[in-house]
This record gives sequence, structure tokens and C-alpha cells, in this order.
Amino acid sequence: MGSIGNIDKYRIGVDVGGTNTDAVLISLSPTQIIASHKAPTTPDVTTGIAEAVHAVVSASNVPLSAISCVIIGTTHFVNAVVQRSPSLQRVGVVRLCGGGEDGFGLGVPPFVDFPKDLRRLIATKPFFCQGGHQISGTEISPIDEVELRHVAEELVKAGIFNVVISGIYSPLNSAHEIKASKILIDRMSELCTESGLPNRPRVTLSHLISSVGFLARENAAILNAALRPLAERTISGFQRAMEDIFLGDPCTLYLTQNDGSVLSAPDAIDLPIRTFNSGPTNSIRGGEFLWHAASSEASGLDGRQDALVVIDIGGTTSDSGLLLPNGLPRMSSLMSLVGGVRTNFALPAVESIGLGGGSIVRASGEDLMVGPESVALELPQKARLFGGDVLTATDIVAASELHSPSNDNPLKGLGNPAYLKDLTPELVEKAKDKMRRMVEEVVDRTKVQKGDVDVLIVGGGAILIDTNKPLAGVRAVRKVKGGEVANAVGAAISRVSGVVDTVADTSHQTLKQAQDAVTKLAIEAAVENGAQRETIEIAEITILPIQYVDAKARILIKAVGVLDVVRTSKGGKIGASDLPEEPQQDGHRTGYIGDEFVDMPDSVDVSSYQPKIVERQWVLSLTDIEWISNGNKILGCGGGGEPYQQYLKIKSILEKSPGIMKVVSASDLPGSAMLGWTGCLGSPEVSMERMEANECNKAHDELTRVMGYAPVQGFLALEIGGANGLVNLEVAAAHGVPCVDADYMGRAYPTGWQTTVNVYGSPKGEALLPATIASGDGSFMTMTSSRTDRLVDSALRAACVEMGCRAGHAGPPKSAKIVQEQAILNTVSLAWWIGRAIALERNITDRAKRIVEAVGGSESAKILAEGKITSVERVLKTGHTYGVVEVDGTLSDGSKSTVRVPFKNENAFVEATDSDGKVSVLAAVPDLIVVLDAETGCGLLTPEFKYGLRVIIMAISASPRWTDTPRGLELGGPGSMGFHEIKYVPIGKYTKPRSVIEAYS
Repeated sequence: MGSIGNIDKYRIGVDVGGTNTDAVLISLSPTQIIASHKAPTTPDVTTGIAEAVHAVVSASNVPLSAISCVIIGTTHFVNAVVQRSPSLQRVGVVRLCGGGEDGFGLGVPPFVDFPKDLRRLIATKPFFCQGGHQISGTEISPIDEVELRHVAEELVKAGIFNVVISGIYSPLNSAHEIKASKILIDRMSELCTESGLPNRPRVTLSHLISSVGFLARENAAILNAALRPLAERTISGFQRAMEDIFLGDPCTLYLTQNDGSVLSAPDAIDLPIRTFNSGPTNSIRGGEFLWHAASSEASGLDGRQDALVVIDIGGTTSDSGLLLPNGLPRMSSLMSLVGGVRTNFALPAVESIGLGGGSIVRASGEDLMVGPESVALELPQKARLFGGDVLTATDIVAASELHSPSNDNPLKGLGNPAYLKDLTPELVEKAKDKMRRMVEEVVDRTKVQKGDVDVLIVGGGAILIDTNKPLAGVRAVRKVKGGEVANAVGAAISRVSGVVDTVADTSHQTLKQAQDAVTKLAIEAAVENGAQRETIEIAEITILPIQYVDAKARILIKAVGVLDVVRTSKGGKIGASDLPEEPQQDGHRTGYIGDEFVDMPDSVDVSSYQPKIVERQWVLSLTDIEWISNGNKILGCGGGGEPYQQYLKIKSILEKSPGIMKVVSASDLPGSAMLGWTGCLGSPEVSMERMEANECNKAHDELTRVMGYAPVQGFLALEIGGANGLVNLEVAAAHGVPCVDADYMGRAYPTGWQTTVNVYGSPKGEALLPATIASGDGSFMTMTSSRTDRLVDSALRAACVEMGCRAGHAGPPKSAKIVQEQAILNTVSLAWWIGRAIALERNITDRAKRIVEAVGGSESAKILAEGKITSVERVLKTGHTYGVVEVDGTLSDGSKSTVRVPFKNENAFVEATDSDGKVSVLAAVPDLIVVLDAETGCGLLTPEFKYGLRVIIMAISASPRWTDTPRGLELGGPGSMGFHEIKYVPIGKYTKPRSVIEAYS
């Protein structure tokens, strides 16, 4: 846990939850709780905080001058987003993305994936401006000061003073965001002064909010900007309350962040989003602190090598998190949904189950359920123990004491146990066993490696679990005195962090030298944030190679240290009384998309939905696009790239131009019709940050210009798997032609020579050329001939690196006759059927079974295994990510087995090792190997594999285009992905996908 230090002997910690506000006054030398207070949270959170702080001060004999700081954890700001508070303000967004027609991400505007009600409340017209950087650090284009001054004038004219500046790759190079901010603030301030307006601009810079991942970072910055006026008023109210309590000489005020560190009050006003989910973090750290302080047996926890699972059991739910040996909680590696908005700022990885003191217990015959329904705050009125008629988990604990009295009855003196005499010992024990199994399950989901772990249970509902009885997978389980206010203790002991997440250039330095340089930056960031330099430790080091990019590595370093408290109001007082009153939003504006406001359509009834077929053309709707996108991710077989951003672009196009995208069957086209085909190539990491700029469309147009081709009559996909399965819907619509229900892979493959047209071509690669790639911002390269098919892919990828590591690719148009003979047909339909299967079923096992039905039934697809990921290994070689995921699973015949899925960007094969050590290959490419998330039923990309995920592994039969010839197996079999020792054995019989056009004409 690290030394707290003696610079400040006393601190006050406050945690404001949706139900209760907890406060503690703690001594750090010696470590102990001096006073604590728990009371219902008030509608005015400031009043509740003031009362809680006053209560713990009054209950102690500690002089005010000895209390160095008050540290507050609050859900106030995240609640404002979730509840769509009228205090949220409209936000202007200025993107530094290259600007003009060649800007990146123009088709995926700000707010595009916000929920309709929130978009109506805060969205405004966005501005796409010059600026931004490539992954190499070079400028996409320089900042245009004249352009930004004009933007400032438009913002003031529209009455928008809360602004986000989001620049491409700003976490790597923030210079453009900083420069643009100064230009905007200076001009907006001038205009306000000239016009006598009381407003002042507040600018949120995206690089201060989170790391690489443009749209998610911009979304988080937008939420932050919408909250800043509320944060300013709320936190200044906190400061005034502290002034009153501390007699005009307030101690320093801090707010807790999501990772267990603190922000000064002025910093929290600028960055309120960083306080969003600090409650679970506070419970995790506070519980361990109490355990360490109270038990000499646990003294070894200081500097321990093992992680600790901390479970906070409340009235309705139990939240379980992992405290790492570095003293900080494990953070989630996945996108976070906050109020329905996808963001990528750090949140603690918390697993929740419906188990709490108010959980309703229902028994029916042999079946018994505990939760997830709860009486929550009405426990004193509704529980049987207090004369109510609802059997709750608390009643079970009280009845247990009736049958087996103990000296430390946690409910002694509460209620009337006589109301529970009719509960049999068998029922009570069965309910207690159920609650223990629920805890065992959440522990298993929380830990990140095999073996038993230590578990600490805190919170008011900790009474539900008997720590004298063993729990499966648990080495030791215990509770601690004061655990009911562990969240407030966690706030009081918060530390200070400094985080640097960047992409380092290793062309002129070793990786170790790059790591050392980033480490120094992280340490300086921690000191700047208020840490004592001599106490700083490096808590986290993450190094990730960048696919397809030489001499680049993403490096994340987190430094943490002891809070250096100075008894002054850091940054000065906030003159909230002088702030202009912010308008309250009425919530009736319509959401902004493109150049006008539009109302979004409501969701459809998936069970009765039918696609629109007009004269054998499938006219795509938003529902169709969503289902095709979900199907694409599964058909990516672990690769192909996340289709989400491309889905958003198509969604925004259809919202403005319904009916513009159409799909046709290849068989309905004359054999002489010429069809284009495109797809993106390059690093998926770049796609996360530098969003599309119509690269594929531009590549096809350039190829047509250079080669003198006539206009094509349609487009089809290079690959149906992943993001490339959607690209050609947009490209076709832009050219006013339909997309063909077919592709050249039937899945995703790592390289461009793994296409069916090349299977029917020759090793010289003439089927792949001529081809053009486009950067999206004005650079092109056309390749007309090659000595091998392998060289086509490697040469184009080398040029792609120089274009910023992502480019659009256009291949030579083929006749409809060739497509009918060589492409894999009806694959857009196949993606749709798979997406429909996901949408129709709530039960995950049934989803997997319905997917099997969607791709042809049990003869064509199989569920191979189900289980939990127990290890993931990855290494970058020749631009591709090789690795293996291992699953502790159950095979389809019910036998236990260790299942391994090696991958090269995409999943390559599945092998199982039984209890006797016998190894068998269950499936291999070119059959499609799919790993589903067992909680959602959706496909997982290989970068999303992580310990603890429960998964379903299935295989789908490959098209005969891959299996009927030696060349097909050479290009698409296990050897093509480097696994020459694996022999391909088909898992079943291929079934041609059903055409949606045929099914619904």
C-alpha cells in the first residue's frame, strides 16, 4: 500500500452516494478512524456534505488546525449525465482533423452516437478545422488562425461558451489543441467584452481527458464540457461550506478520481468527468486500508505480490473490484458506457451482481432465488424482520441467528426476530448457500489469474456472508471494523497520480530508452498534480507494439505518490458568486447531425421486422445496418477491425438520406456488368484515432482515372469480416450504384492475397492488379504489375506506412460473371442473418444456437466449447499480431478440456487437451473460427481477449472457393497463417447463405 507519510496527521474523507453520504475523520499516525458518520444523501449534495463533515468534527476532540484536507468522492456529476439534468449545457465541438473536403472523420460527426435525448440537450453545429497529427508526429495540416477566429465569432453569435477542441493524435502531440485553445479563448473573450456579455469561454482539450481512440475521447470531452458550469457552481459550494466549518480558514479541498487518486478543487472544476466512478475505487482502497491497519496478520499486505478482491455489498448490489499490488484498482480495458455514451477514459473494472441487504428471496419448490430485485431503502418497512411481508437477504441472516446464535450477532437489537420463526433451518441454509455461490461467482469474474485469492467484504451488507465458512477459489475471506464506511476511508487516503499514454518512436532509441523517457514524464506529471516527489512509485507500465508500423510502440506509464497537502486553497478561491447564471436546458431540441437537426427514429420490433425489397433491390434501413455490422464482427473471426465507426458513418448518411443504400444479388446483374471492390488496409490502432476520410472511394476514383476505366455498375467487399464488410455500402451509394451481396473472402483474412479471385488466379498476382491505395488526404499510389501475389500486399502495405499507416484500397473491377463464379455469394445477407439472431435472443446460449441456424444449421456450424479465458499471449511479428488464447472449458460433449485458439490477427485453429493430455484439433481455417462473448453473444476481436471473459467458441464451414482446390487451401488454410503442422479437416458441410432478397421479395 505504501507509506502515507506524516506531513498531515488528520484527514476527512467523504463519499456521496445515491443513497447515503458517509464521512470519516481519520488519523494517519497512528492509523485509526477517529469519528464516522452515515446519513441519507440530501437533494442538495452540498448540504449533506457539510452536515457530514460537521458531524465528524463535532464528534472528535481534534482541533480544526490539525485537519489538513477534506477529500470528497461524489456521484453528483455522473448522475447529472445519467439523469439528463437541465444543468447540462450546450457544447460546441472544434475538430482539428485536416479540415476541408479532405479532413478525416467528416462522415462521423460529433454527437453521432449519443442517445437521442442527450443529443437534443447539448448538441450544436460542429466545426471541422485545419490541424491534427499523424501517428508519426507530423502535421496533417498546420493550424489556421484566421479560420479559428471565425469559428470563435460563430460560437459567440450562437451563444455557445462551452467548447471542446479535439485534435487527431493530440495525446501524442498536444501542440495544436493548446494553440487552438488560446486563439479561441482570446477571440471569444474579446467579443464578450465588446458586446457586454457576462459569459466567458470554457474550453476542454481532449488530450487532458483520455488517451488514443478519437471518437471515444471526444465523447468524453463533450460530457466534460457539458458539466463544467455545474462543476464550477457545485465545487465552489463545497468550498464555501468548508469555509463556514473551518471558520474562514478552510483546509485544502480535493475530489477523488476514478483511479483512487485526487484532483484539487480547481482541477476538478476543469475536469469533472474524472470523478465519475470514484465510488467503487474508494471502497476498494478504503477496505484494504482498514484491513491492513486493524490486523497484524495482514501486515504483509504492504508491498504484497498478490492482488486483493474487495466486495462492497450494499442494499441492492454487490460491487467487486481488484486491488493490485501497486495499491490501485485494476482499471477496465474496454470502452466505458456513461449515460449511454461510449468513452475511453479510465474506469475501475467492477463486476456487479444483484445481491444486497434488501435483496428479495423467493422460494418455489426446489428453486430458490436471491435478488436481483430489492426493497432497497424500504428495508425497515418491508422486511419480515421489521414486520413487513417481503422476505429479504437480511431476514435470512436474522433467522440464521435464531437457529445458531452467536456472540457477534450483527443484527442484535434490530427488529423482532420472532417474525421469522416460521423460516425453516433448511430454507435459511439454502439461501445462505445461494448467497455464497453468488459471491464465489463474482470473485471468479473479478480475478485475473488462476489460483485462490484473498477476499475482503465491506459495506453495510457485509453481514450477508459468513466469513467462517470457506468460499471456492478463495484463500482467505474477512471483514473489518469500519467496513461500512470503507468508501469514505478510501477517499481520505487517496494518493496522487501522473499518467502518460503516448506512441514512442524507437527508430533512434531503444525501447528501454523510450520507456525511461516516458517514465520521467509520468513522474513530473504526478509532482505537478500534487505528489511528494520522494514517495513516487511507478504503478503501471504497458507497452503495446503497433501493427504494421515499424519503430513505433504505444507506452502507458502511471506514477503514484503520497498527497503533498498544503493548508491553503490551491489555485485560490473560486468566485462563484460572480458567475453568470447558466441557462437551464428545456430538453426539446432535436439532435444535430451534419448540417441540420433531425429526429432519430425509434427502435423497431425485431421479432416482426422485415427488410424492404423493391424490384429485387434491398433498400437498407438503420436496423439492417446495425444487424449487418454485428454480423460483420462475428465474420471477422477475431480480426477485420472494429466495424463500429464505419457503422456510425453509414448511420449518419442514412439518417440524412434514407433509402440511398441498396443491395442486389450478383445473379440479377448481366454478366458483362463491371463491379468495383474496395477495402481499407493498415493498422487498426490508426483507425481508432484517425477516422475515415473516404479513402476507399478516393482510391477507386483514382484507379478509374489512371487506368481509364468506365464507371462501374456496382461494388462488392474485399472482405465481409469486420469494418471492411460495411465500407462498400457507402462507396456504392456515393457512386449511385448498388452494393452486391458478395465478397472475396467470406470472412476476414490478414493479407490481401488471401482472396478468392487470387485463388482462381496465379502466383503472379495478376488477379489483384492494377490496384490503387489512397491516404484520404491527397496521396495516391497505383501498382500495375508484380512478380508475385505476395509482393502486391507487402508493397502496398509499405506505401501505406508512409501514408500514415492507414489507406483505402481499390482492386481492379471484375465482371459480374467473374463475381458469380469466383466470389462468395450472399455474404451481406449472411451478416444480416447473424445480426438478426443476436437481436432476437436474450439468452446467450440460445443466441449461439440461433447463429448456428442462421449459417446453415448443425451440419454447417458447431458450438465447440464454452468456458473462461485463463491466459492470453501476444507478440508482433512481420506486422501481424500472433498469439494464443487459452480457455478452461467444456466441450460440446460435456467433457472438460483446456481449449487453445492460436491466431494471426484472425483466429487460426482450435485445439483441445483432455485430462489425459491428449491433444486434438477441433477446427482450422479456412473454416470460420468465432469466439463469442458469453455475456453479450457478440463477436470478440483478438485485441479484446482478456483473462476472465467467459466465451463460446464455434466454427462455421468455409465456402468451397477455399476448400475445393489445392491452391485454395494453400492460400486460406492453416499453413497460410504460419501453422504448417496443422492439417485442415472440415467441421461440416458448407451451406450457401440464404439471400435476404429471395427470402423477402
